[in-house]
Amino acid sequence: MVHEKANLDLIGRRHPEWREHQLRWRWLLDSLEGGERYRQAVYGYDRRGLPVRNLVRHKREYPDPRDAGSMPAFDGPSGASSDTPSTLTTDDDYELRRARTPVPTFVAEAVQTHLARIYSREVTRSGPDALAAWWRDVDGCGTSIDHWMGETITPLLLALGQIDLCMDHPPAPEGETVETRADLIRLGLDRCIASFILPENMLWWRLDETGQRYQECLVREYHEDDEGVATLYRHWTEEGSTLYDDEGNEVASTTHTFGRVPIVRLFDSKKPRCRNVGQSRYEGIAERQREYYNRDSELILSDTTQAHPLLQGPEDFVQADGTIPIGPSWLLPKKKNVQGGATTYEGFDIVDFPKDGAESIRRNKADLRDDVDRDSALVRPSGRDGVPQSGLAKMFDHCDGNNRLAKIAKVLKRAEEAAAALALQVLADGGIEPGPASEVVIIYPADFDLFTAGEVAGTTAEFQALVSRAGSLPKTEGLMLRRLVRLCLPGLSDGHYAECDQEIDAYLATRAGTVTTQERVVVQDIHRRETPNG
Repeated sequence: MVHEKANLDLIGRRHPEWREHQLRWRWLLDSLEGGERYRQAVYGYDRRGLPVRNLVRHKREYPDPRDAGSMPAFDGPSGASSDTPSTLTTDDDYELRRARTPVPTFVAEAVQTHLARIYSREVTRSGPDALAAWWRDVDGCGTSIDHWMGETITPLLLALGQIDLCMDHPPAPEGETVETRADLIRLGLDRCIASFILPENMLWWRLDETGQRYQECLVREYHEDDEGVATLYRHWTEEGSTLYDDEGNEVASTTHTFGRVPIVRLFDSKKPRCRNVGQSRYEGIAERQREYYNRDSELILSDTTQAHPLLQGPEDFVQADGTIPIGPSWLLPKKKNVQGGATTYEGFDIVDFPKDGAESIRRNKADLRDDVDRDSALVRPSGRDGVPQSGLAKMFDHCDGNNRLAKIAKVLKRAEEAAAALALQVLADGGIEPGPASEVVIIYPADFDLFTAGEVAGTTAEFQALVSRAGSLPKTEGLMLRRLVRLCLPGLSDGHYAECDQEIDAYLATRAGTVTTQERVVVQDIHRRETPNG
């Protein structure tokens, strides 16, 4: 009994940093995934017991407390039958907005656009034979490292700011006995199988003194069986792992010789006040995505309710039950007034809705879209006035975009290096590694083709025109041309830039000598003409 209580205490541990950020992590993941997951996600309950969602409820959209007994109770988060869009089309304005508003995909667009640019160039990898074999099959399902990183790991890493990678040997098949090294090789149990752990499922951890490695951690896992999906908890240590069910009963236990917990947390960058929490560079885009989603829902509700104008007519036509009698062929009679000898009819007027508020929301939506583009450097907006950018403005945009992509590429390079180091340690079972880590070389691209063909041709022609007129001020022009080369060709290596600098200096020196000779000849000619008997 004491043992079971200790197990319950173990699986009930939650790290303070997990408690602080777990809702934020889930929200960032929902923002990346979008769709119905984003629409139905619940992040807690407000003071009136209603679910907190990405669509913010207005004060007037709260149900009347006097009608609380007649309102259907909320029966759970996403996936429940009452949350399908077809059941949300009620007379509730909030549910109408939630059912009809499409979910924007700003985070996914930014992440996929950046990764498409980066992975459009080849990633160079070299390392020991064992690591090269692992790169060809990372997860035991034939997935290559390019596909695994580009399609699975890097979108999660960039959107969440962090992701945990777990490396381990595959489990032995049922009925097989493993006694020798030959058995391991025959069954393929000496391989390294990689998987990832979402931050919301890394419930508790203890780091070493450097803060770089886990000494032990608690991971929530979901296992499918005949009865559905069961929630289990795996406790990792430097000697092995133990799996528990939600009642604290031990399900399975394994040992390893890795010498460490075979889990590494990859970061985009760390939050300055946390030891083990990453900072997502797309968090601002996710905030704007939620605001755009809410403003779009306001426009949808406004356009829906104002699509059918109000009719204002005589009060006498309104019946006791609030209806207005309509005659045959949908004829709406007019009120007849007889005063003295004159007979008049009261007319019906159409009430036009003011549209200024809706137009303001539409302008705000456009501003949010421009903010997202600037934040992610997706496009180079020319402004709503239609004024095109100058060549210099485009140049700065290209340079900024290349620098941002280069920073992301460095993050991905560090992530792959950490994954390769852990894979080598698992492949060697914590012993002599199958090749020193220094032999592992991973090179991500640093320059990206952001210019169109027309822009390349135009920039080249302008640069050649500048160079052809250079030579009067060799030092000043040399500094400007060298700076211009770095703006037009961002991301080159220092060696390439040095070669360009030497070429520019040699050309300007030649041009300066030619210009000096021409000026001397002109001055001498003028002097001869002005001097008597010249």
